[in-house]
Amino acid sequence: MFMKLQQILFIGKRFYTRCPVVGVLGHVDHGKTTLIDCLRKTNVASQEAGGITQRNSIFQHVVEETDFRFTVVDTPGHAAFSKMRSTGTAIADVAILVVDCQEGVKHQTKECIRLLKDNQIPMVVALNKADLPRPNFENCYEMLFDEGIETEQIGGDVPAIPISALLGTNVPLLMDSVKSITDKLDLHADVDGHMEGIIFDIKKQGNQVIMTTLIRKGLVRKGDTLITDTHTSSIRNLFSLNGEKLTIAKPGTPVLLMGPQTHSNYLSTGCTIYSVNVSKSAAKRSKDLQIVASLKNRITQELHQKETFQQLGYGVKKVSFILCADGNSSLEILQEMLDIETDELKVNIFSSSVGTLTEEQIKMAETINAHIVLFNVPALSVETKATVHHFDIIYELASSINIALDSLFSQYSNMKEVDFGHWIIEEIHGTKNKQIAGLRKKTGSLSMTENFKLLRGGFEIWNGKIRTMNYFKTRINKTGDGISECGVGFPKGIPEIQAGDVLCCYREEIITRQFISDQFFGISSTEDDKEFSKSHSNFQHSV
Repeated sequence: MFMKLQQILFIGKRFYTRCPVVGVLGHVDHGKTTLIDCLRKTNVASQEAGGITQRNSIFQHVVEETDFRFTVVDTPGHAAFSKMRSTGTAIADVAILVVDCQEGVKHQTKECIRLLKDNQIPMVVALNKADLPRPNFENCYEMLFDEGIETEQIGGDVPAIPISALLGTNVPLLMDSVKSITDKLDLHADVDGHMEGIIFDIKKQGNQVIMTTLIRKGLVRKGDTLITDTHTSSIRNLFSLNGEKLTIAKPGTPVLLMGPQTHSNYLSTGCTIYSVNVSKSAAKRSKDLQIVASLKNRITQELHQKETFQQLGYGVKKVSFILCADGNSSLEILQEMLDIETDELKVNIFSSSVGTLTEEQIKMAETINAHIVLFNVPALSVETKATVHHFDIIYELASSINIALDSLFSQYSNMKEVDFGHWIIEEIHGTKNKQIAGLRKKTGSLSMTENFKLLRGGFEIWNGKIRTMNYFKTRINKTGDGISECGVGFPKGIPEIQAGDVLCCYREEIITRQFISDQFFGISSTEDDKEFSKSHSNFQHSV
């Protein structure tokens, strides 16, 4: 059953109050997963390899007393999973920051705070383990204050609730604080347009792929057209996370979408997918198919930008590893830590084993120039030309990799759009193949030399170059000062324009940026870190 949603009318569209999304963040071992267990009423903590959450998980929680329903995003607390945690944070409306009331603010806590501030996400602090002897709440308030978080206890506006996630103490009070914040946010979502969702997990089942997806806006139905890259197909089945078959899902809801396996080559955790309910009536079907084509074009453009980035001479750098650890849980953590693939870097784990490396693996490392990483196992008994890194503590490995990546990358370029102006179409003339529009200035200016895109309801339906631009009967190349209306001729083959459409003039510019590897590990490359790394490994020079 979906919670009762209030319908709101706004500029001719239907908006609904949607289910809030709450991210749960915190330092490793501070009790975040135990709190998740308490909300989900399952025992996930005891099942986790090494006691560390390996993947984002998502579920819905209902406060039975008030029927308050919200979607919970569980983001890993270990520093090595910063990228996943950032994804979980970016889509959350509110965050619960879990802090051990004895240990206080730790490194990953600081990183979580930075992410929340960067995304301007309100938070509630859960001061966990309050049931243990000698809780130090005052120290926690001071440490949080040092990070710019002013709790209610010191005159600020951030709730800080002492709880015991293990015993469930004060968890209802924590939920009340979350509800109080979400009530003020007045969360709504458009349900008239296409569906937009974020993938949290992907599994293959036979010739099908099952996507755990959070619906961000729009409605999704069984049979809707699913759009990824150049692929379109029907959503074959739609389920709740409990496996219940659904006919429709609304914004803020996590669901399981089932589609053909052809999509899995493009899809990845954290990426955005779209779906459109294509009408069977001829009149509306044409417009729906235009939306499908535009969404495919949007994804294609994103992929084109990635290709452009690589063509600029900054191709993907590849680093290979052969891993050996003392147990499966440790090995899984190493594999997750090194599961890195971006436009600039791809880490390849060539092989991995528990206990000892074989002679064949050592020779292979020499052949393919792979790095051997030993974790909590004896040193190699044979000499090798391969680079060997030996660690006993997982954080030491994360720190060394962090420094290595920082030294590996210099400056890179990327693409961004710079808008010059938005003009509203008020009049339409000409024929279907030679459309002419009368425009009125909303912001900025237009120039024939720049790129253009046509927006309808905030959604792009076309982009390219315009054919002509006139000010009354005078042909012009740009709208200068004092010009607030003009006529524009569009090229043949564009969608049929409508009054109210917005013509946006923009340019793609190359920007430089610095690759910062702590986006993966959340560990700063301080001078102390560098000295530590030099004494333990030659990682940063050998990569």
